[in-house]
This record gives sequence, structure tokens and C-alpha cells, in this order.
Amino acid sequence: MIIRFASALFLASFACSAPALAEGCKVTGTVYDFEGRPLRDAVVRLVDLDTRQSLFAVADAQAAFTVHGAARPGTEGYRVDVLSEPTRVTGSHIPTRSILGMTEPFTCDAGQLARQDVRVQVD
Repeated sequence: MIIRFASALFLASFACSAPALAEGCKVTGTVYDFEGRPLRDAVVRLVDLDTRQSLFAVADAQAAFTVHGAARPGTEGYRVDVLSEPTRVTGSHIPTRSILGMTEPFTCDAGQLARQDVRVQVD
């Protein structure tokens, strides 16, 4: 009985969140290196500038990425960052990443598609 209730609750949580995901903002783009060549397998981060929450994606073999954001009314907008490979800092066990490039802030409302190419800004 408990397992059946837990399963129903688990499935209901997905059913309730599906409309919210369908109404979110979709951000697509291409990642370029410092010299303007496509940068495949790069990690990109979509930052909500209002809440500072982040969503991540990895660019594919053609350096294209897609991130689904949750657009809300009154948001300050979004920014796309391209991140470095993880590095270990001496004395720390947590790998860190640096921001190599970023887009200008942009807005994207629910149900919209935003095209944002991002380029590495350091060599």
C-alpha cells in the first residue's frame, strides 16, 4: 500500500511539472573558441540573473547547445556562460571551473525561443 502511494505521488509530481516545463523559455546557440571556430563538447551555463539559479548543458559535436529555462514574469533576464574544463586547486578536493566567455543579458518569455551564441573571450 505504501509503495503504491509513493509511486502515485512520484508520477503525479511529473504530471504537475510537465506544463511548467512546456511553458519555459528555450535557449539555443553555438559555442565558439577565441578564434571563432566551433567549440564542441563545451559546458555552457544558463544563469537566471534574478534568482542566480543555473542550468547546464554540453555542446554537441557541432558545438550547438539547447537549455530549457523556466521563464517567469518580471525576471531580470538570463546570461549564457561558457565554462572551462574542471581544474583542481591545491588543497581542495573540489574541481572548479572558470567563466571563459559570456553573452550580454537577454530576456526570454515563456514559450519563446532565444538564440544566443557564446564565444570564449580569453586565449
